[in-house]
Amino acid sequence: MTMAGLFLAGAAGAATAADTYKPSEETLALYKAKCQQCHMADGNSPLEPLNFADAKWTHGDKVEDIAKIISEGAPGTAMLPFKSQLTPEEIQALARYVRSFDKTPIKEVKPSGTAKKAKPATTKTTKSDKGE
Repeated sequence: MTMAGLFLAGAAGAATAADTYKPSEETLALYKAKCQQCHMADGNSPLEPLNFADAKWTHGDKVEDIAKIISEGAPGTAMLPFKSQLTPEEIQALARYVRSFDKTPIKEVKPSGTAKKAKPATTKTTKSDKGE
């Protein structure tokens, strides 16, 4: 096998491993103790704002976004901050686990400046504009 073939085979294996996140026993126990009551064992809460499996992320769908909510809470909701109860490593592990409930890919954000610019509005001249 060539070097390119080895690289591609390794990259494919890495992608598969990332897609099938396996939490540790400690992470599963933390989720059960801290999250499961509201979000359900499989993350599929019947209440949409609490559902992790429906691809609707109010506060962002990236692991970093989820970790921030776990750490700081979500003002105006029942989601309280856990930064005083959990280590940063535990928060990251929970965020990865929570994100794994949603099987849709993370949305890519386009870098600024790549969005299409809107065309300037054209004004139509009406009879009243012409004084008729």
